[in-house]
Amino acid sequence: MLAGLKELQEKYRFIGDVRGRGLMIGVELVADRTTKAPLESTITRTLFHEILERGLITMSYSHIIRINPPLVISEDEAMCGIDILDQSFAAISRKYVLD
Repeated sequence: MLAGLKELQEKYRFIGDVRGRGLMIGVELVADRTTKAPLESTITRTLFHEILERGLITMSYSHIIRINPPLVISEDEAMCGIDILDQSFAAISRKYVLD
């Protein structure tokens, strides 16, 4: 999952950091990668709803998305979650013109 999230970090400039240990993963959302200023709460709330509407439950109401999948998650399920995040990031990127 970390590798997939790192690819998303390359794709979306508002992903400041991806970190994890085992299946405890964090994705930091920033307005600016240099200053690491957090992404606005309006945008993170919208992202939370985008992710939820697509069927993925995360802890993402702040500028750090916490992902804690079950230990029995399959690779296909993990990749489905990455795809949902990608779709959700693309939606907020379009809506808020985030480059």
